[in-house]
Amino acid sequence: MRQLLADQISGHMVGLWLLVPEHLRLGPWDLLCGWTGHPTPRLEPRVALQLVHEAALCVTGLRQQRTLSQKGFALLNGLPFVVSDMAVHQRLGAHSIDEAQKLQVALGRLRRASGHFCGKLLAIDPHRVRSYSKRQMRRHRKENDAKPTKVAQTFFVLDADTHQPVCFTTGTSARTVAQTTPELLD
Repeated sequence: MRQLLADQISGHMVGLWLLVPEHLRLGPWDLLCGWTGHPTPRLEPRVALQLVHEAALCVTGLRQQRTLSQKGFALLNGLPFVVSDMAVHQRLGAHSIDEAQKLQVALGRLRRASGHFCGKLLAIDPHRVRSYSKRQMRRHRKENDAKPTKVAQTFFVLDADTHQPVCFTTGTSARTVAQTTPELLD
């Protein structure tokens, strides 16, 4: 049994396993249980943990590829399978944006209290992340000869002294940079 587990957690996903001590140190499991409104034995906090791990990989379309199930990704989330798109959409649809922001603020407070960043000098780092949304969006080109793609304007706030990420938000066509910045700084 140990060999089977070792085979599952080795490979290119071993970096995610290094997050486990951070999870234990920071205590995000309690935050995820609070956000989902369900205790530890339930499936919902594990779905939320999968979202956290997907975000840590900084890639999109992860569930569509279905490549993670062979590499121990499901095991890392406490599940025998990679959660489907529908389950993820149902979990996210059950919560408001305000609830997600409150979760992000609570995690930021834990990290600040742990000394990960001091927050005296913050830098806003805008990115255009490829989007797979079905809604109408303006298309952008990374290079002149590239095909235009849909992108979501995303703003990251970094602690300028420690280079640690503090928080992020997504800008929409209805919100300008000037409107998004005060929210990020709060």
